[in-house]
Amino acid sequence: MNRIIRPVAACALALAAFSIGSALSTGSASAANCGLKPCTNPIPVGSCQPSSSLTVLVKGTSVVAYVPKGNWGGGALGVGVLNVEGVSIANKLVVTPKVVNSCASNPITGQTVCSSNAADVYLLTGTTLSKTVTSAGTLTIGFSGGSCTNCGVAMDAVHNKAVIGLSIAGAPGFQFLNLATSTFEKEFVSPAKQISEDPLIDPSRNLLLSASEGGNYEIVNIATTTAPAFFEKTIALGDPDSSGEDCSTGIALAPGEFTSDVFLADLTKATFTPGSPGKWTAPSQTQTLTGASLSAGASGIAVAQGTHIGIVSGEFGGNNITAIKLPATSGSGVPAILDWVTCGLAGFNMGNDPHTLTAYQSPNGAKDAIAVLANLAGGTATQLAVVDLTKMLNTTLVPRNAGGHNCTAGSLEVGPAGTVYSTLVVP
Repeated sequence: MNRIIRPVAACALALAAFSIGSALSTGSASAANCGLKPCTNPIPVGSCQPSSSLTVLVKGTSVVAYVPKGNWGGGALGVGVLNVEGVSIANKLVVTPKVVNSCASNPITGQTVCSSNAADVYLLTGTTLSKTVTSAGTLTIGFSGGSCTNCGVAMDAVHNKAVIGLSIAGAPGFQFLNLATSTFEKEFVSPAKQISEDPLIDPSRNLLLSASEGGNYEIVNIATTTAPAFFEKTIALGDPDSSGEDCSTGIALAPGEFTSDVFLADLTKATFTPGSPGKWTAPSQTQTLTGASLSAGASGIAVAQGTHIGIVSGEFGGNNITAIKLPATSGSGVPAILDWVTCGLAGFNMGNDPHTLTAYQSPNGAKDAIAVLANLAGGTATQLAVVDLTKMLNTTLVPRNAGGHNCTAGSLEVGPAGTVYSTLVVP
């Protein structure tokens, strides 16, 4: 049974600041009930990833990527499914009735959810399209990268739910999909009248993070997904383009489009003040990543949960990416990115919106942080770049210039699988 820790004095509810914490519902997955504290238990793979375009399904020692062939601007039908690590499936194009823009996977159940540019939502198991359901989305909402009815999907592997960012009669909002029953809950509109291009669910704290292009960072308490509570914060970042978090430490992130800036906040020290909507504050800063020259600026972001390593990417072409190293602890001082390096990916061309990247901890070898990025060629995704971020940050393997934040060679060259950078063909 879920619960929300509320202020003791009921009469102070409207004014008193408080911290959100809630117990997780019992299920097949386990995660720490972190509240606003650092998490000591592992975050289930598949959670704490922004609703970027592609997803990876990590099961045992196998890693399978689900890559939409489309984006908000259109593109081809279907989802490319291919092995990244291991050979658990036969690579295949799963054909869909409408253009798909985003997928998210639950490794506990093995199910993948994909959103179309319209109201269709597709449920995939392996390489089979098993069911189509329809969201409450109508009309469209717009972002700098395009417009959509269903705009993306993020996964909560703990509670076996997915959230769709969508247009509700032209208003930005969200709708949860209960994957145990394949049924949608009641949709709700964001009071900020804007949502993130890539929202994220933190299942251990029951929070939905939504940093949006208008300069607002919305956090939604979803301990009860049918009765969300909204908290807003204006941040010093021109156009927050996606939402990120290292869920073990509770360090939230947002990259600033057209800049080299990243916003960071320590949610373990956050204060949430109730209201309609409420407000939140936390130790935070906007940090400039010197040398991070990315196409359209810092746009996409993802953290390989369990490694404290992540990636910041551009969009709409270009081939530069930035690997970042985050603190292993939180709760003291203002969080900061400890190290970063920007390199090009030789022969690669970054995809469009929603941002074509994700990150995960490899289940094999040294369990490095791995980034997976999709390109754009002829209006569709044809290639995956697989980048070992742990090795990219290793100055012995990837030497840097005198400034310390760019590859000496300028670009990473394609090598065999298991090296710093390799590529795969998307069906």
